[in-house]
Amino acid sequence: MLTFPAVHGLVLGIVAAAAGIMMLLFPHILSYLAGLLMIAAGGIWIAGGAWFPGIVSILLGLVLLIFRHFINYLIGLYLIILSLWFIFGASSMVIGLITVAIGVSIMFFPDILSFIFGGYLLLAGFIALGDYFHWF
Repeated sequence: MLTFPAVHGLVLGIVAAAAGIMMLLFPHILSYLAGLLMIAAGGIWIAGGAWFPGIVSILLGLVLLIFRHFINYLIGLYLIILSLWFIFGASSMVIGLITVAIGVSIMFFPDILSFIFGGYLLLAGFIALGDYFHWF
């Protein structure tokens, strides 16, 4: 089954896909959308019982909203930490490796941040929607 453990179901699929489209269309609002998405994802993880990624997501989301010029490094660091949780906590090796590759790419090539992160959310949203509607 092809799923993103953090983005699963109809509502989160729609939210992630919409956030990905917004980031691709309006890259100047990336820091606000990414920070709010990190906080929302953290709250959902905590509600689901995954305390570590939830707390990390909320803290990095708050820092991102306060210090917007650190967005490249914060999102890269967030994705690298999240990939470790995918690999070791959620037992999702493929998604973990994809996430770490995207995180490292953002750290080294910050100019492509809005396209990578927006595309990542768009892909995660469409996969969640496809899983919800049993397309695959």
